[in-house]
Amino acid sequence: MSGSAVATGDRRRLLHLLWIAVVAVLIDLQSILGAKISRCGVSGCSGGGFGLSADPGAVVAFIVGAGLVTAALVIFVPWHRSRRVRVVVGALGAVASWAFVTLHYAA
Repeated sequence: MSGSAVATGDRRRLLHLLWIAVVAVLIDLQSILGAKISRCGVSGCSGGGFGLSADPGAVVAFIVGAGLVTAALVIFVPWHRSRRVRVVVGALGAVASWAFVTLHYAA
């Protein structure tokens, strides 16, 4: 009986980790889009008739926000028993998220 309970608990933790990864990627993609729009505006860097609309502060906010939300998801959702492991992985996830958004923003 206890073997099936452990398997169910492990399966639940893996499902938590799976949805965390999906949500983190979706948030990163939204942050990339927001950062690109904040860099040059909706009509592009040429202005396209509406004039150039750049907001560097919003770009930084999108990049930092993506990493913080990713870290919060990994830290606060109970996908692992040890909070220390979740904090370390959350910090690594935040750095990976910042790198992902920054590299795709620059492209």
